[in-house]
Amino acid sequence: MGLNHDQMDDFIKLTLDRFRKNEWVDISMPLQEYTFASRWFKSKKKPERGGVQLSWRLRVDNQGTAKHSGLFAVDATNRKNVMQSATQPWAKQTVNYIYDIDEPAFQSGPETIIQEMLLHEQGLYNDFFALMETAMWTAPSSSTLDPRPPSGIPFWIQKSATLGFNGGDPSGFTDGAGSIATGSYPRWKNYTGTYKQVSRDDLVEKLVNAMDFAHFKAPRQYPEIGGGDPAWGLYTVHSVLATCRRLLQAGNDNLGPDVARWSGEVLIRGIPLTWVPALTESESEAYDSSNPVYGINWNKFEYFFKSGRNMIKHAPKPAATQHTVRERHMDNWGNFVCYDRRQGGFVFYVA
Repeated sequence: MGLNHDQMDDFIKLTLDRFRKNEWVDISMPLQEYTFASRWFKSKKKPERGGVQLSWRLRVDNQGTAKHSGLFAVDATNRKNVMQSATQPWAKQTVNYIYDIDEPAFQSGPETIIQEMLLHEQGLYNDFFALMETAMWTAPSSSTLDPRPPSGIPFWIQKSATLGFNGGDPSGFTDGAGSIATGSYPRWKNYTGTYKQVSRDDLVEKLVNAMDFAHFKAPRQYPEIGGGDPAWGLYTVHSVLATCRRLLQAGNDNLGPDVARWSGEVLIRGIPLTWVPALTESESEAYDSSNPVYGINWNKFEYFFKSGRNMIKHAPKPAATQHTVRERHMDNWGNFVCYDRRQGGFVFYVA
């Protein structure tokens, strides 16, 4: 026996999050893996921050007063501003689903009703994570976009064909990433370059060197944001990973009966090379035909949820002009931040 209209909303609100009886198969998602979800949702605790925007401080210079001295030497003092504030605006996402309480499924028993609602709930999260996966691997085209999407990894880690710390300001952002312009502060650039082939002497050697060059150790330790040794992650398209597997296999003679013995995990300096489907699939908005390999120092990179605005789901409410239709919305505020582009990552690609 179905529930009447007055009972339906309370029933859904009270039981939806507790019901987990039946299961189904989902073939709706186009990608094999979603890095955004796997990176920030494996643990229950997700990083949050308050404020009207994300901000952190950069030391961009020193006083320059050190010198060799002697008896009765005259002091030369100096004082200048050595700090700059980096800022990043929040970005908002919203997703929803609707249903009509006069649909046939809602005339069935409670289990059927909740099963129908769980399908809607799963679809809501699928849409959200698909949107955020694209955001993670793309960059906004302009600072004037409204609404402005999150600033993903390619926003902070810029490409340049010239090898070295030459990843400049993102296109469309004259003030620079984090409102720090590389024209004024060249040490805000990230490491980058191109490669011609996936080989030990070309791409692999450049990746290894980039991890050396992007690791800066302070002569005197202090409480630095994201300090300590780098926590590197390496991310690329499937064709690069597949070639690295063949490179690994070619260097190992002891195959035994398994002709694909070395076709699993590929490590570079002990760090797994991870395939990113969003960069690989041509139908993805994040597709990158230049076969990039990103190195990300996760100690310097973070995604922050705005405090109190972390994937907030609102209770179902009647649609404005459809009295039997219910809407459920989920809102989220957050953005990606790279505290230090010089140490935060690098990228190599085929020009």
